[in-house]
Amino acid sequence: MKNVQAVLFDLDGTLIDSVPPYFDLMADMLETVGLPQAPRSLVAAFLTDGLSALEQMIPAAMAHRKDELIEQLLAVGRPLSNEMFLHRIQMIPGVERLLPLLASRGISIGVVTSTDRRNIDKKLVTLERKGLRPLLEVVIATEDAPRRKPAPDPLWEGARRLGVPAGGCVYVGDSHVDMRAGRAAGMTTIGVLTGVDDSDTLLREEPTLLLDSVADLCPLFS
Repeated sequence: MKNVQAVLFDLDGTLIDSVPPYFDLMADMLETVGLPQAPRSLVAAFLTDGLSALEQMIPAAMAHRKDELIEQLLAVGRPLSNEMFLHRIQMIPGVERLLPLLASRGISIGVVTSTDRRNIDKKLVTLERKGLRPLLEVVIATEDAPRRKPAPDPLWEGARRLGVPAGGCVYVGDSHVDMRAGRAAGMTTIGVLTGVDDSDTLLREEPTLLLDSVADLCPLFS
């Protein structure tokens, strides 16, 4: 880690412990709209793929109402997710120590997420409360690059805004999508086991390192 100039992080399941509440949220949304519960794999895909995963939750017999049902799901989900991020989401243990440590080493810090720009603030509220948000020099949302992860574009955009070459960046994430994006971008990739994917899934993507959580990064930069 001696030549690292920047560390870019995924958000959900990496810096904030939002994955279990997301599963509860989706269950409530589907039940409210009158749709069957979705398999865990599809809910996990929603965290990285967004609307395309929602479309797959519509049963074939109801496909003619797809647009209507998606609108209903989103309408139900917005207030529920606002409440969730305000009151239920916590930082992953270790983040409060790690970010200041990186900053003290002169390492640039950024977030590259598949979150829409309009939802960034509510997702970062836990970091804001702890005074950590100013340490994020760049936050890349879905609108900031022509393609979303696993394409490398969002990661390249993060590196470009930091003024750091891709080879000088580490990308940390909890999903196979993150690992593929990091590898495609030419970055060091670090998987963490605090989100949607298990160790076998992440190891198939051949990350540079696989850690239990971001807390395990602290000794590497101490």
